[in-house]
Amino acid sequence: MKLLPRTLIVSALVLAHGFAAAGPRHYEPPRHHHHHHRGIGLGGALLGLAIAVPLIAIASKADREPEVVYVPPPAPLPPPAPVILQPLPPSRGEPVIYPRNGQSAEQLEFDRRECNRWASTQQSAMNDASVFNRAVDACMDGRGYTLR
Repeated sequence: MKLLPRTLIVSALVLAHGFAAAGPRHYEPPRHHHHHHRGIGLGGALLGLAIAVPLIAIASKADREPEVVYVPPPAPLPPPAPVILQPLPPSRGEPVIYPRNGQSAEQLEFDRRECNRWASTQQSAMNDASVFNRAVDACMDGRGYTLR
C-alpha cells in the first residue's frame, strides 16, 4: 500500500476514535447500578467504518498496476495523387511593335505597362499565357500600335 493512502486511513481511524471517545462524560457517581461499557461504542465504530471503507477502496485502487490501453497506429495515408503538368505552348518571341500614330518610345513603354496590367485582370489570363498575350495584343492595337 502506498504511503499517502495508508496515512489517510490511519488518520481517519484515529479521528473517528477521537470523535467517538469525546462523547458525554458523567462526572458524578451513577445513581443506578448500570453497567457502563468502555470503548468507542457503536456510533464510533460506524463512523470509523464509514470513513475507513472508502479510504481502503482508494488505497487498494492506488496499489493496482495502471491499466495499459492499446491505441492502434493511425491508418497510413493514401499516396498523393500524381501531379499532371500540361505542356506549355511554345513561347512566342516578343512581338515587334510599330507605332501607327507617331507615339514616342516613352509613350510606347507606358502603353505596354498599362496593357500588361489590364491583361492580367482578364479572366484566365493568369492561367493561360496565350490568353494573356492576346489580351495585351488587343490592348496595344486599341492604343494605335501594330504588332508583328
